[in-house]
Amino acid sequence: MTLLLATVLMASATEAEDRKITLTWVPGSTVKVEQMIGDCDYTAQAKTGQCVPTTSRTATRARVVGTDLGASFESRGELIFLFGDTIGPAEDYLASDTMASSTTTDPSSGLFLNVFTTSDGGPYFIRIPGVRMGAAEVPHAGIELNGVTYVAVNSGVDINLPDPNANAYSALTRYDKVQRRFTMLRRISSRPDGRFITTALRQSGNDVYVFGLGAYRASDVYLAAVPASTFASGEGTRYFAGLVNGQPGWSSSESAAVPVLIDNPRKTPAYTPSIGNVSVIFSNELDLWLMTYDSNGGQSQSHAGFYFAYASEPWGPWSEPQLIFNARRDGALGSFIHDPRVVPNPPGDGLNGPTIGPNDPATTPGAPYAPYMIERFTRVSGDRLSIHYTLSTWNPYTIVEMRSDFTIGRGSPRRRAVKR
Repeated sequence: MTLLLATVLMASATEAEDRKITLTWVPGSTVKVEQMIGDCDYTAQAKTGQCVPTTSRTATRARVVGTDLGASFESRGELIFLFGDTIGPAEDYLASDTMASSTTTDPSSGLFLNVFTTSDGGPYFIRIPGVRMGAAEVPHAGIELNGVTYVAVNSGVDINLPDPNANAYSALTRYDKVQRRFTMLRRISSRPDGRFITTALRQSGNDVYVFGLGAYRASDVYLAAVPASTFASGEGTRYFAGLVNGQPGWSSSESAAVPVLIDNPRKTPAYTPSIGNVSVIFSNELDLWLMTYDSNGGQSQSHAGFYFAYASEPWGPWSEPQLIFNARRDGALGSFIHDPRVVPNPPGDGLNGPTIGPNDPATTPGAPYAPYMIERFTRVSGDRLSIHYTLSTWNPYTIVEMRSDFTIGRGSPRRRAVKR
């Protein structure tokens, strides 16, 4: 009986492996869907000299000319977006951060944003008592649990220090949608050793999984699990400490956390991780966790950009990351990301601003960052997966929505003889 059971289990495991889903990026499938922020599409304007209105016309409707990031989460039927440092048509917003909601469910119909505004028609800014929200101090993740909305933010950044993020920390806040009020709850993680300074949040079962990054643009991806019932206090937080015989090990100490995903795309013996932003969602149709993140590709232009990985469990093992967006390979430079090497400049590529702060619109290179997936826009059709995500361009200072496609490979179970 023992031999029979072992043989059956082995056959079942082998057949499960045969049925394992693989996702393979389709070369050439990564495209800009639309510009999310501003009144006029900058690419069209550069080509034609005419204003082609964006779906949301945020400058006219909310006095938001530019912003970045755009992590999103579901809240009572609405999609909530969290934006970073924001600029207006004339006012100096002092790097304040904004929010928006959307009820759009079909990505092909255009993503319509309702930027949160105040009574004077200007943008509503994120203000948290006891938490400074200045330059580069931004919201980066949100989640709703049992009718309560939580938003995680960064603070402690000082742009005057040699390392502006040396004293950075992440904070968990509660957001009251009716009163438009934030309440500080707890610190999540702090530099210099914190590994959850930037996070992505996703509930599964009784836990909230927290995917974390440590030093900005110098981190691998870490994982923690917090009971949803004690998320506000953080009581019972467990940090992923590695796989043992395929099963996750956990520790109550953040210092014991080990990466679930390592940023080493070139597979060099000595590497320096460079992830600055991470996004994680779950596909119910595929029963897979999906991750996107940005990386400098090991200081390689041809390897820099946005990466994608997937796993059947939040602790992995995660698939080999695939480069799904590279600014030059995928035709973004000079099209919707400013390339000052296009001369004479001006006019150059026509993408000269707007910019934030004192940056020169003509000479400041654009750069892609913050690929935050929009979970409700994920589509599975036949053997094709499509994901939609934000891309911050730096110059022009805006956000565009992107799409990338993947071929879904499904193994077919083979007949096997079972000894009895």
